[in-house]
Amino acid sequence: MPECKKSLQKGWQEGNYPFFKMENGSIQLNPSPMDTPESRIPKVQVSLFDFWALIITVFVSIISFITSLLVWAYIPEDSFLIIFSGFVIFLIPLIFFLNRLNTVEVMSGKITIKRPLRKPVVVEKEDIRQISVTRNENHSLRWLIRLFYVIFLPFYLGEGIIKALRNLERSFPDYIVLSLFLVRLAGVAFFLVLYYNVEILAPYQQTLKITTNSNLNLQFFTEEPEKLVTILKNETK
Repeated sequence: MPECKKSLQKGWQEGNYPFFKMENGSIQLNPSPMDTPESRIPKVQVSLFDFWALIITVFVSIISFITSLLVWAYIPEDSFLIIFSGFVIFLIPLIFFLNRLNTVEVMSGKITIKRPLRKPVVVEKEDIRQISVTRNENHSLRWLIRLFYVIFLPFYLGEGIIKALRNLERSFPDYIVLSLFLVRLAGVAFFLVLYYNVEILAPYQQTLKITTNSNLNLQFFTEEPEKLVTILKNETK
């Protein structure tokens, strides 16, 4: 048995297990070759709701409402095409979903923000004018927001179902009732998207706010804001 123990210790010392070392009689984990600086980048999400995103959102919302009203005004009530007036409203929750948190690629001294259907935004270290860390209000109010949605959404959807049943009792055509109910479902989808956007921010206690020289305001959500600042400044601890 003593010889086996010596043989085992010799195996450790000869580097048969390069990721471990013996220290004070206990096994310690050595840094793996795969543990590169890139693999230690913290998980980061960013909110980028710039001027053009606001313009596009408002434009799509207005066009959706106008198109829905025009369908009601000019398509005969006996045409099933009136259902289209309910479907077009779904463009509103869709555009808000596309403006959700963006994925981020963080490298030393540079941030690349990937946005759906649009070109990525690259922020260099030299472009950053101000960095500040503030409290995330979504984290503080998360339980109040959750309670609101738990109470509001079933009530909002239930009211739509009751109205649809009443319209059927009044002998309204099925496609008209369906069109009105689709508008209510689009409202439910809109509130769910808003809830989703808030909920994915709730786990983070702090917000890292970055202002660039081009007056672009970014809000980063990460559990390690100090680590992100270090990476951006290209510093080593």
